[in-house]
Amino acid sequence: MNILITAGGTSERIDDVRRITNLGTGALGARVAEAFAGALASEGQECCITYICSKGSVRPSVSVDVRVADDVGAVEATVRQACAEREYDIVVHSMAIGDYRVRAVSDAGLMTGAVMERLSYLACGDSSSPEEAVRDALLSPPDIKAAKISSDKEDLVVVLERAPKIIALYRELAPRAVLVGFKLLSDASEDDLVSAACALLEKNGCDFVLANDMGTVRAGAHEGLLVGRSGTCERAESKEGIAGLIVRHALESVRQA
Repeated sequence: MNILITAGGTSERIDDVRRITNLGTGALGARVAEAFAGALASEGQECCITYICSKGSVRPSVSVDVRVADDVGAVEATVRQACAEREYDIVVHSMAIGDYRVRAVSDAGLMTGAVMERLSYLACGDSSSPEEAVRDALLSPPDIKAAKISSDKEDLVVVLERAPKIIALYRELAPRAVLVGFKLLSDASEDDLVSAACALLEKNGCDFVLANDMGTVRAGAHEGLLVGRSGTCERAESKEGIAGLIVRHALESVRQA
């Protein structure tokens, strides 16, 4: 059985020493990999687990094919390559992927100059409106080209753009796989968690979505709700409990297909 698991959190480069990082240790992804390996070994069945994770994330204690990817672009490329190499039965996408990536790094002086220059074009017959001109200048300012941006700068402006949604790729790349997505909210009610899970499930063609709240993660009492396509909802506590719940339902779905 071929299983693909993503784990950890992505980080986007500002310069060679600075990053914008999504929190994600990879601990839950590692427990999921261990639970799959244990469940299948107990049945005498072999499995190949591809484990895509960020550099500092927790690694499983069982044998897996580890592939390191730190930013959204690298994750996308690694997922595409893995899915081109083999057909997966199960995909568990637990990695905390950043919603945004760095488009440009500038400062107030450079951005002001870009805005003034763009507005000057209007006087020369540019067909853009003032609003469009300012927006274009703000979103695409002169980029600071430096391996390490000087810490002497009084201000630094980081322009972000929406990153591609990795979970949206799987139905194209692994159409037959049982797909488990993850949804993390903060200070949300159970109804909110279920609603968000159902929306993600429907939008991306998931078979299951594990919805959890950052409050329980920080408190060290990780809880999760596994929401299925049929509307089923089951709760688990602790990372080991959540991993076991995901493994049980994913394997059942594969065998029923």
